[in-house]
Amino acid sequence: MDSLENSTTEYAQGEDHEDLTDVAPVTEEAEDEKDRNWYIIQCFSLYEYKVRNRIQQMVEDKVLKGVSRVLIPEEETIEIKNNKRLEKVAKIYPGYVFVEAVMNDDIWYTIRQIGGVSKFVGTKNSPTPVQEDEILRVLRKIGDKTKKIEVDFELAEIIKVIAGPFRGYAGQISELFPERGKLKAMISIFGRETPVELDFNQVEKSIK
Repeated sequence: MDSLENSTTEYAQGEDHEDLTDVAPVTEEAEDEKDRNWYIIQCFSLYEYKVRNRIQQMVEDKVLKGVSRVLIPEEETIEIKNNKRLEKVAKIYPGYVFVEAVMNDDIWYTIRQIGGVSKFVGTKNSPTPVQEDEILRVLRKIGDKTKKIEVDFELAEIIKVIAGPFRGYAGQISELFPERGKLKAMISIFGRETPVELDFNQVEKSIK
């Protein structure tokens, strides 16, 4: 895996979506913690949740011993499009499932036989553990409950004000503040260009 910083992809509608911090129980209490690492499983498109759920079931059934956690990193996003606010959940690394385990040949072989699994990230003969700093970055990211905001506006775009004291005016966007749900536009007032801060729901794209 070249980089953990892949672009996000919205999860498919109807997928078996569960809490992103689901933890499967540890089955071997005597395992040496120093040998426990995170590994990355590459899956076929839209199979991430099926693979995650199957691994968890195999752990519960004691088929897989040594696996402690299975994770699909996700983030909550807010998309503002056509003046509508849409909340959704997106995979941070689509096509990948993270598993924490004391890896051995049995775990490696069994997981690779699960439907939807392409391969482990690593060499041909063994999976490569994720570097500690990289997995910590992932865990911090999913622990951050701040929702990422995506907006359907662009700098220099012409908008029309549809609500508030400047209703009916039009202007060019000079700044965007997604985290606050606001933008700043240059509006001509009494023949003078004036910066005005507006809420996203007070404006719409100007139709030319």
